[in-house]
Amino acid sequence: AATIVAVKRSAFDGTPGSVYSGRSVDLSLALLALPIGAWIIGCMLAARSFDRMLTGRRTDRSTNFNRTVFDLARLSIRRRSAAVAEGAVVIALIVALATSLSMFTASYDRAKAADSRFNVGSDLRITPDPASERVYGIGDTPEFAVDGIDSVTPVVFSVHNVVLRSHRTEELSSLAAVDPLAYLRVAPIDASHFPSASPSEVFTALQDDPTGLLLSVDMADFVQAEVGDPIMVLLGRASEQQVDTEMHVVGLFERLPGFPDGVDALINIAQYQAVIPTTTPNFFLARTNDPSNSALGAAVAAIRAGPGQTGSLQVDTRDTALAKDQSSLAALNIRGLLDLDQGYALAMGTVAIGIFVFGLLLQRRREYVTMRAQGVSPRTIRVLITIEAVTVTIGGCFAGVIVGVVMARYFVSVLRPLFILTPPLSLAIGSTALVVLSVFAATIVTSIAASSLVNRLRATELLRDD
Repeated sequence: AATIVAVKRSAFDGTPGSVYSGRSVDLSLALLALPIGAWIIGCMLAARSFDRMLTGRRTDRSTNFNRTVFDLARLSIRRRSAAVAEGAVVIALIVALATSLSMFTASYDRAKAADSRFNVGSDLRITPDPASERVYGIGDTPEFAVDGIDSVTPVVFSVHNVVLRSHRTEELSSLAAVDPLAYLRVAPIDASHFPSASPSEVFTALQDDPTGLLLSVDMADFVQAEVGDPIMVLLGRASEQQVDTEMHVVGLFERLPGFPDGVDALINIAQYQAVIPTTTPNFFLARTNDPSNSALGAAVAAIRAGPGQTGSLQVDTRDTALAKDQSSLAALNIRGLLDLDQGYALAMGTVAIGIFVFGLLLQRRREYVTMRAQGVSPRTIRVLITIEAVTVTIGGCFAGVIVGVVMARYFVSVLRPLFILTPPLSLAIGSTALVVLSVFAATIVTSIAASSLVNRLRATELLRDD
């Protein structure tokens, strides 16, 4: 984890446009030590409760071997509740580690996929080559509505292309122009990024008001503007068509999809074209009608076979953005460490239950030989050993899964600086079930092996023991 955070810190060191904070990364690194204590304490508390539950209320009833096998198992577990709880602690620690890693991995993959789509702006970003003879205008947008594409919208954007001036100050800014309602359909809008109103209300206001403008929270704070305040916008900056246009703020946003370098303001593309008639989109955003990767690939092929033949087009997808992100050193560290730790957890779970069965249960070979001498069948002894081992596994897995979920939630919240969007906690049911099933399988196998050894013991051999 320290390697991951260090790499991310070096990549995002507070430069303009970065969405990461060096201070938050330092804090995250400091907080990573806390789950170790929570991991151990949680498993110990669960084991203590498990011990008290197994002990129950002791009675003065005498025991005999005329009881059922389950009564024998219950009495045996109650007399050795401390040993059973200790075995459950070890299993709980291993299962908790595997569960937390599996859930963090699933949350990481899901969050990175969402971040990639957010950076692209939708499923596809189609960028015409500026050097191409074919120039795509706003009216050429329907050409990209090929098979597999649900919606397409043009976007005008470049860095530091306008000057925003309020009645208090002015600032060189980056402005984007979109079709508000089309952009709302195509882009993965996050409602938490709009503090002034809901996304539908904000973009509807931008659609209905030709002089409306959305302002980022940071820019609004810098120019000291609020919703409803007038703003002078110098469009076409550093060109022959530059012109001052009076607009007003209709809403605020924190960040918008499709602009990984950051955007300060957003206006209606119709208003931009009305002021500067020679406007040409810098790129087009397209959403597929099917979220699957196969549908995405088919849509890209259709674009290249259609409009891509007449003009040079660069097509970026959410998958290409994810591949670039996952090729970084940090992503390789995360994937390699998680795969290694999951394999380690599987191996340790098998070893731990084997140590419990052979190390604790086989110490009671005098007891098992005595039970055989009193008429208990070898099959009954095998069932008794299996029940005691399964009790340890059930208690350990139950406590481990609960502690693992808490740890995974903590990891996701602490490593928040690794992501652009707030990552949700994903339940990795398949990976967790694999760990639990492997422990249960090891329990059954070792119980059978241990009972076979016990049933081959002879009473005369035990006389040699001290």
